[in-house]
Amino acid sequence: MDYVDSELKPVSESVKNKFIDLENHLQALSRQGEVLLLYRGEELRNIKKRLLKQNFFRKENEIYERAFYFGDKARHFSVDVFMPGRSHLMNIRDESDQTFMFIHSRICNILNEPKLSTRVEKYTDDKFRRYFLSPGSDVDFLEKVKSCYTDRTKVNVRDYYLYFLHVAGTPGIRKETMLVSTSKDKSTAIQFSESTKKERVILHYFIPAPFQDYAIGPWEIEHHKKVIYATGLPSYYPKGLYPEQNEIAVKGALFPHFLLGIELAGKNKFIINTNFINADNINNIESIARRGFNIDQQDFEKNIFDTGYIRYGEIDGIREFSSYDVLK
Repeated sequence: MDYVDSELKPVSESVKNKFIDLENHLQALSRQGEVLLLYRGEELRNIKKRLLKQNFFRKENEIYERAFYFGDKARHFSVDVFMPGRSHLMNIRDESDQTFMFIHSRICNILNEPKLSTRVEKYTDDKFRRYFLSPGSDVDFLEKVKSCYTDRTKVNVRDYYLYFLHVAGTPGIRKETMLVSTSKDKSTAIQFSESTKKERVILHYFIPAPFQDYAIGPWEIEHHKKVIYATGLPSYYPKGLYPEQNEIAVKGALFPHFLLGIELAGKNKFIINTNFINADNINNIESIARRGFNIDQQDFEKNIFDTGYIRYGEIDGIREFSSYDVLK
């Protein structure tokens, strides 16, 4: 693999060696359970749509540099235009009754979807199916959700079931999703990118522990399922309806601070996150592993207007998410 900068020029040998040191360090932490290494296959044109306003031409290197500044956000932030009367999933912290009623109805939609009947039978148990399809379960579902002892726990319950909807795709949730699909298995990301003949990339990402603050994947991250058990609500099989994908759903966005780089599929090139060469990053690998790349985003709220995003999210020092509309 050739390590290159955003202009696809080879980086210096010293930068390359430093970056390989970072990769090796993260792989060691991954084996110790301190870091999740994740991969996302995507069409480059889709990333361009999100990072650029329509009809604005940019050189290719600007696309990559923007990815390392803005990251890659969930569909909720790019295509989820609210229609009049919308009352569910209004923001990334929405744990309203309407949101949980929406989740309940979409779970029922999945369970009743003929095209998914084989997977539903195979990857959900009788208890799960009986509960959601029984009369009055929507009321019981809401009552149990309200028994959560904190708002954060309530959001954990929401995210647990959103993962089930997200993995199921259109019968569950699509444009409203606040999750970004990734996999622990790079070959899955490669297969996804190979499903199209368009120009393809693979985003290399990492998440430091505790993982539940940034991602949902009940087969890898047990926290959300423990909350479900405490409420008395039914659980699904840990990987959802498509276990072969080994999916970890990242909450909100692939933040640029944890985006190691972009691999150009089929070209044997890996674009290193342009923030890596900053002195406070390249000389502090331990800090990167704990907190991600240090990035100057003081003009972020102004620069987001020059993208295709309609809203954006952020996470604070205690790992609480917030989201805001981009008023264009």
